[in-house]
Amino acid sequence: MLAEALQIDVERALDLFYSTQTCRQLEDPKFGLQLMSDQYLVEDILQELQSESFGDGDVS
Repeated sequence: MLAEALQIDVERALDLFYSTQTCRQLEDPKFGLQLMSDQYLVEDILQELQSESFGDGDVS
């Protein structure tokens, strides 16, 4: 879904996914992201990547 949304290949999408705060939060049950839909997670990642590209996100 992320690859389609960004029109990139799957390998690049995976690299982006694993570099996001969303991915790190997905591994931690206290955030509850495991309960969210795939579409919600993709939208969250897209928002995170967009804010990172504008320099107002803290994705480390």
